[in-house]
Amino acid sequence: MQAVFPMHFNHVAGLEQHVANSYKHHVCTHCDHQPDYETAGDLNQHLEESHNACLECNELFYDEEDLIQHDVEVHNRCPTCQRFFDTPSNLINHEKVHQEKNMKCLACPRMFISNSAMMLHLEHGTCESGANLRVIQNLVADWYEEYGPAGHRHEDDFRCENCGSHFNHLSALLQHAESETCDAAVWDFYRIFVHIEYNQDAFQLFDY
Repeated sequence: MQAVFPMHFNHVAGLEQHVANSYKHHVCTHCDHQPDYETAGDLNQHLEESHNACLECNELFYDEEDLIQHDVEVHNRCPTCQRFFDTPSNLINHEKVHQEKNMKCLACPRMFISNSAMMLHLEHGTCESGANLRVIQNLVADWYEEYGPAGHRHEDDFRCENCGSHFNHLSALLQHAESETCDAAVWDFYRIFVHIEYNQDAFQLFDY
């Protein structure tokens, strides 16, 4: 093992310069006593725990609350469970698990976090009412035939009236309306919801 000999300096400035330039020293310059840590990992842990540091941005924050707010705004941190995500869209999808389920199914007692999630439940055939994708598509087509504008084409049953985007399912159209990509509102589909809810006796009729 190679021997390690102490180094001596004539001036404090020389010692400070050596410590600053040497990869063997890991000094916290934010502490008054400037502790020297054994590894860079130990120093980073100290900076995070004692100085509310964001190592990625090389910034210190006044308190932990400010650091968390920074992480939420810049680093896709979930403010509820503190998990980090690679992209903003992954964080948005994750945050749905924290949302309150206050949207009742049109055909059973189950509750959901959004209208699109409720409609997906109906389309996937997981509802005890017997609804499925074919049933929902036929009820939407039935509503347009009875109440829709003159000249409506069934290929436009799941078309966004606000931006013109086309979708294959009502749940996808509702998810589009719930997002920030369009000014469409879920309320625009209220009459279709009522039609589906009040025609549950037709679920078996339309399931062919």
